[in-house]
Amino acid sequence: MPKHARHGPSRFEHVKGAIEINPHGYGFLSPEQGGEDIFIPAPKLGSALPGDTVLARLKPGRPRSGHREGSVVKILERKLRDLVGFFNGVYLVPRDERISVWFYVPPSKTLKAVAGDLVRAVITSYPSASGQAEAEIAEVLGKELTVQLESRIILRQYGFPEEFSGPVEQELGSIPETVSKEDARDRVDLSHVPFVTIDPVDAKDFDDAVCVNKFEWGYRLWVAIADVSHYVRHGAQIDLQAFQRATSVYFPDRAIPMLPAPISSGVASLRPGEDRLAMVAELDFDPAAKSQRSKFYPALIRSRFRMNYHEVQSIYDKSDPDLAARYEPVLLMLDEAAELVRALNENRRHRGAIDLDLPEAHIELDEKGEPKDIFAYPRFFSHRLVEELMLQANQAVAEFLSRKKFAFPFRIHEPPAPDKIQELNLFLSGLGFPLLAKDKGPHQVRPKDFQRLMQRAEKTTLSELISYLALRAMMQAKYSVENKGHFGLALSHYCHFTSPIRRYPDLMVHRILKQALGVAGEGYESAPAGLSEACEHCSERERAASNAERGMAKVYQAKLMAGRLGEEFTGTISGLSGDGIFVELSRPMAEGLVPGSSLPGYDYNPRLHTAFTRSPRMELHLGDRVLVEVEAVELERHTINFRLIGLLESAFKQPAASIFPRPKKEHRPAAREKPRKRKPMR
Repeated sequence: MPKHARHGPSRFEHVKGAIEINPHGYGFLSPEQGGEDIFIPAPKLGSALPGDTVLARLKPGRPRSGHREGSVVKILERKLRDLVGFFNGVYLVPRDERISVWFYVPPSKTLKAVAGDLVRAVITSYPSASGQAEAEIAEVLGKELTVQLESRIILRQYGFPEEFSGPVEQELGSIPETVSKEDARDRVDLSHVPFVTIDPVDAKDFDDAVCVNKFEWGYRLWVAIADVSHYVRHGAQIDLQAFQRATSVYFPDRAIPMLPAPISSGVASLRPGEDRLAMVAELDFDPAAKSQRSKFYPALIRSRFRMNYHEVQSIYDKSDPDLAARYEPVLLMLDEAAELVRALNENRRHRGAIDLDLPEAHIELDEKGEPKDIFAYPRFFSHRLVEELMLQANQAVAEFLSRKKFAFPFRIHEPPAPDKIQELNLFLSGLGFPLLAKDKGPHQVRPKDFQRLMQRAEKTTLSELISYLALRAMMQAKYSVENKGHFGLALSHYCHFTSPIRRYPDLMVHRILKQALGVAGEGYESAPAGLSEACEHCSERERAASNAERGMAKVYQAKLMAGRLGEEFTGTISGLSGDGIFVELSRPMAEGLVPGSSLPGYDYNPRLHTAFTRSPRMELHLGDRVLVEVEAVELERHTINFRLIGLLESAFKQPAASIFPRPKKEHRPAAREKPRKRKPMR
């Protein structure tokens, strides 16, 4: 056996995938076939731009960091078509810090832009070894960076059109405002069932309604989902443009919907007191909440109330008699729903599902649209109630379509890579919280191992650190025509069915479910592309929407903290890198960087998840509580710099260097040093 074969891939192994580029120049390739990301050093990126599909050659063996490394050998597909940046009179300088290339603008293609203008441009020539990159200006955006302009820029950067193009308006003319008798024909009439919708206070589109009844034999759950596929026909312009978006995007001041408002917040939305078309999952459970039977059908429903999470929680807390009086007709139903959900949650715990209850930031705006506060959105039992009922419907549909042998988009969450589990287990064992039993290898990890880990660490000072490290070891959930199960939920079959107004995969599942049920009179092609290609596209659009939402949150964070210069705040170390220490404030929830250059003798060790300073001599770890001062804010780049005042509380009770041997310092990033924050896995 050749020497290199013992240590990693062969010298000639190539991998295809999408490239992500860090503002510091290096990149990560996400393999098309799944598995861990591949680190691409800056000199090995070639002319790749963010989002490009590339072919990379893997470097034989593994560096000391344990992560695979490669180099781009061919650009297979360009993702970027246009970009936003400042025109300097000759070149377009992209605002996206991940793009280091300047694009030459021919004098005849400037659209009368002058130096200093912020512009949108279309790429006409990509960077290569044989020629320079070129672009032509398509729109002059102005000079002042308002929140509204930032919003438009971010949407364009991630490929989300704000408006629907011409042909859609014509098609909307044939969309009714109300449900006709013809539309309601051949549907199960559930208008007598006391459905309610439960959503955020500011929700505009209501795509799910629920009802629970308790019987001697157990519980019956109805989950009614807006029948979007009745109005959005395959191949129509509305469908094609919805597929292009693949998801709605939610900013603090507005939503950018996947579907036009006459559908998303109009005739398809399950508004109270109005007849609506729905696809219903009718699910029966025994008294212990074990599934007994499932049934699916098109129906006509009439929601009783449009409720929000705060109201439902107040009813459960018995804190508002007036509210209870207003919703008196559904109080018994809500109590029976709570009984069922508590039993389902207990079953989920026994199954081993991982519950990562991550705080979600809420950005509060004043009457002028300026950020007033950013705080952790309260998480109630009412949130868990809706999530659990939606999960049951999603699981039941996935199991039904699988039994019927239909191809459809699964929602999958693959097990973590064994090498990441081995690295995590080694570190956690040093802290006294091993992930795996001594007789288990990293390839044998199960969801229950993570669940037990979280339970052991729950009431310790290391809880936040351990949750963060566990999350970083996880794969990202995605859509796939191949069922690989859902690791986080500990389920063998799962899909997305419950949000067709805001997620295209759900709309695909509705169309396929109708085909499986033999519903007459509708076309069943699930998506404009092949199913596998549609899954890849929807997964990519989901990531892009998350990036856009994070990008907009940074705009508001920077604007808020620009008015707090010199103020002191407590926060938690949320990330470590060679550049410095990332700190997330407790309130307002804003994240900034303590530059390593401001800390004498700064040294970051990725294996220890620890930074060291010389004067004063300190260890700084993920999860440590610190006191910082807001030192500088750069509004154009949406960055916040802090000055470290002191360490308040360490996540470690003994020095990290005493627990782990310190390896030699490495000069390349060993992983995503500041990884993306992910939403809870669903």
